[in-house]
Amino acid sequence: MPIVVSCKIAETGITVMKVHIDNGSSVDIIYEQCFVQLPESIKANLQTTAVSLTGFAGESSLPIGILPLDIELDDVNDDALARQVRLDFYVMRVSSRYNMLLGRTTISRFGIIPSTIHGQETGADADNMEMINTAYPEQKIKVGRNVSADTRKQIVQLLVQYMDVFAWLNVNPVLKPVIQKRMGMAPDRVKWLCDEIPMAQEDADKTAFHTGKGIYSYIMMPFGLINVGATYQRLIDTAFDKQIGRNLEAFVDDLVIKSTTQERIIDDMRETFDTLRRINMKLNPLRCSFGETEGKFLGYLVTEQGIQANPKKITAIENMTAPRTVKEVQSLTGKLVALTRFLSKAAERQLPFFKTLKGCLKQKSFVWSSEVETAF
Repeated sequence: MPIVVSCKIAETGITVMKVHIDNGSSVDIIYEQCFVQLPESIKANLQTTAVSLTGFAGESSLPIGILPLDIELDDVNDDALARQVRLDFYVMRVSSRYNMLLGRTTISRFGIIPSTIHGQETGADADNMEMINTAYPEQKIKVGRNVSADTRKQIVQLLVQYMDVFAWLNVNPVLKPVIQKRMGMAPDRVKWLCDEIPMAQEDADKTAFHTGKGIYSYIMMPFGLINVGATYQRLIDTAFDKQIGRNLEAFVDDLVIKSTTQERIIDDMRETFDTLRRINMKLNPLRCSFGETEGKFLGYLVTEQGIQANPKKITAIENMTAPRTVKEVQSLTGKLVALTRFLSKAAERQLPFFKTLKGCLKQKSFVWSSEVETAF
């Protein structure tokens, strides 16, 4: 878990929440959503810069500018530990759950010693975790912080009542996984395979398997390769037929219980748990959370305002820089081909890229024009 603190802007006394301590960053960052809320007297100090920042994946981003700020960090239990340092923040136009980021240079200047152990759970997250099964105290279930105290109490009581629908994992985290040796087949099965399933040469690379006497392949596609997902989905659709579309959405093993009001949460959870108990299906307590006002489902953020794109998924696209070589343009067109089904007028939009490549191959020169830049 990330280490998150709050800090104070000395010039104004404004306290900024959600400040990320990141000892992997070499610079200090203030994100645009925080910058725009600062007083005009502070924003007027923004300085232009031509320096671009390079991320972990190698992508480069040009900051809006550099903003010098006097930042104060203190200890709520000891005022004598307060420290004030003048920092140069890079103002970045990227999506982030944080308002600021303090890099390793600033960490050193403040004398901060990040604790990996204490960073495993933030105070807020620890408060959201509830121990349901006393036999497995380390396997807690998350309950959203935005529900009322009474609703939270009812959720916890319901989880205890339906403790049997969770799969409590008896795993020792200290032990290392064991790599098992390849297991052979019984002699009678090997003989049967040799007699009844001859190798299909044209499909050997698709369905091949190894025996003690050689490599063989199936004459028909095995069940486990094509039908497991569809079969499991049919099970889910049948089991939750009365709920799907009303108070539950399901895709394979992802279940989302949806309630219009806090008063409905308990009834919707109880109905879902009754179905799980009836079909003897278990939930992983470490992957469950209840009473949340928003969450991730199939890679998207589901919120009270509707379905939104996950910022983490689109950050790489938002921060993408213009290609500088023919090879980078070829790489970009290859990625766009994979996304064709999700783009309207994809062929028309990609035409400038292909024209650029065609010109490069004929003229042995690379030109990135404004037409190509605005294609998307």
